[in-house]
Amino acid sequence: MTTRLLRRNAVPTRRDLLKTLGLVAVTALPAGVVLLAPASGAPATQTAPVTTAPKGGYAVARLELSAGLQDADDKDPPAPQQLLVALRDGKLANLWFVRPFAGDRRLMAERSTVALTADTLAGTVDLRTALNRGSPQVGIALSLRLTVGGGKVSGTYEVTADKGPYKSAKGTAAGTLTAEAAASDALAPEASWASFWGSNGDMSAGPQPPLVADLAKARPVWRSETYVPTAYGNAPDSRYFTRAVVTGNGGGGSSPVVGNGTVYQYFYVPSPQSEPALEGNPFWEKSYKDDADFKQKMAALNANEREAAQVLNHFRPLADDVIVAIDAATGAEKWRTVLPLRSPNLQTHKHRGVSGVPLLAGDTLFVPNLTSRLYTLDAKTGALKWEYPAFAPSDKAPAVTPPANPSPMLVAGHVITVRGGAHNGTVVALDPATGAERWKAPGGYLLRWQSGGKDRLVTLTGSEKRTLACFDPADGKVLWKQETTLQAVAPLSAVVAGDLLLASPPPPKGGGNVVRYEGWKLSDTGAERVWQDAELLADENLPVTVAGGRAYLLGKQLIRVLDAATGKPAAERKYDQHGPGSNPWLGAVGDRLLFLPEGQHGVARLTFLDRDLKDLGPLWLPANVETTAYNSQPVVYPVADGRLFVRGGDGVYCYDLRTK
Repeated sequence: MTTRLLRRNAVPTRRDLLKTLGLVAVTALPAGVVLLAPASGAPATQTAPVTTAPKGGYAVARLELSAGLQDADDKDPPAPQQLLVALRDGKLANLWFVRPFAGDRRLMAERSTVALTADTLAGTVDLRTALNRGSPQVGIALSLRLTVGGGKVSGTYEVTADKGPYKSAKGTAAGTLTAEAAASDALAPEASWASFWGSNGDMSAGPQPPLVADLAKARPVWRSETYVPTAYGNAPDSRYFTRAVVTGNGGGGSSPVVGNGTVYQYFYVPSPQSEPALEGNPFWEKSYKDDADFKQKMAALNANEREAAQVLNHFRPLADDVIVAIDAATGAEKWRTVLPLRSPNLQTHKHRGVSGVPLLAGDTLFVPNLTSRLYTLDAKTGALKWEYPAFAPSDKAPAVTPPANPSPMLVAGHVITVRGGAHNGTVVALDPATGAERWKAPGGYLLRWQSGGKDRLVTLTGSEKRTLACFDPADGKVLWKQETTLQAVAPLSAVVAGDLLLASPPPPKGGGNVVRYEGWKLSDTGAERVWQDAELLADENLPVTVAGGRAYLLGKQLIRVLDAATGKPAAERKYDQHGPGSNPWLGAVGDRLLFLPEGQHGVARLTFLDRDLKDLGPLWLPANVETTAYNSQPVVYPVADGRLFVRGGDGVYCYDLRTK
């Protein structure tokens, strides 16, 4: 696909529609407010990385409302509700009504007069929402009239919501105002979840302080100052791209990582420098006869300029990559680095592939994107150290070729990634300091194998004809190679535990998605099968988590537990509902398991299980806008020092799971 970039002094080549609407660029503000730059001449093409840090102090008002935001069809009497109001330099940065948000009834801050002075916190914020993704947008107003003194706030509030999904309400509000994080909210210096697989490489959070059993009792700590776009599970698809009016544009399926008292999140946004490719697009031309028809249908959805621009953003071929650093104690943005025009603007609900997730190693952050490009940033400042390969601007949108592994690995003094796909990619070892190539080799999904004080890399390649190979990570030398029937179709479908590789052959052709997991003993000369499990029905993929010497296999509405060394059954649980479905996830948190039954269709509910699969609490309906990835790779949920970090549909959220 060829795309046009907007350049300084060039005659605008975009459709007259854009001129009619007066739109050129979309800029996201910290509060999630999106403003539109007027069409006064095309901006210069910017490809150099840009790192910024917010200015002004950050403060959070934690309020208890006498009667909070309530669904219009809720027949229960109004109940008290928490409201968190974040302020940057005395102005609204974001807000969080602490309550579940069914479907996509998210609240987008449109404009605000809310301001903090020495003795008041007052003003009105206009919000936008909808009953569901196909309904017209409606406005809601929140007004605050609070006095401030001695770290306390009190006064009145009013919610005006005459139409749409919520009721109007008014009453009293009281709480605290803090400009610094409480000492109890700071993470321990060693607390981390440093990659997609965690800091230990096995989906485990390590020892934790005493935690609640019922996640509904977790304390909401913050919503990030940074607006983070929805992930694939809720994103618009070209078949129903007007959903962008409600959900905004998708930003990929990456997960947060944690360390250095900071949360790091990668996403992408449609580049304002990439002209929407509307002419000849069958989805666009099937939907609109002409520009007037588009404007009329946007009016029928009550879409304002920002929301109409989100629809146009769907068709921008190129995206800007964004990495943000968020204070793990407060949610304040520390820095943001934007790398323009590096990614294809993949706007879809159904991405069946890998999404890059950062790797944090000391003071360095390694971040892969949708084209297997690898960025290396200073984790403290966000400054780009190097990127691989070197970037060369092009009018052609790059292909979607994510890495085989969500996060790169730091092994034998090299940062190692797999470019070009899980089946037939290229393993590349780079110098962490300079990005210089150290070695390359054919390979696919990559697994680290540590044994006898030695580091090895095991890779599964091929789709029809498959190969299992072992590399020396120091120089890329192939130590052994053998044909295999095993496959790795997703980042959690094959794991190494000790000297054992756990994986399965593909299901029989023409039959159901039934697999039989196998244990293969790894040695210096090859791999030998030592056990084979019984058949297990999978949903779309079958994740495996190994914890405490046990392998937890997530089948379809069933979890099977095997002794990892012998393959002997240890436990099994069948579900009637709320068991493993599409793209589930299981993490080991201290002496328990954190379970996400469904990680594909936009609904992200979590629960705690003990190691024998007994429920420790009910399935938790989170008090934030939900989102998920799609097939193959779930969003994961880091737990560090008793804090749970959730990528929501409009930001990152933090919950305190500690009992004390």
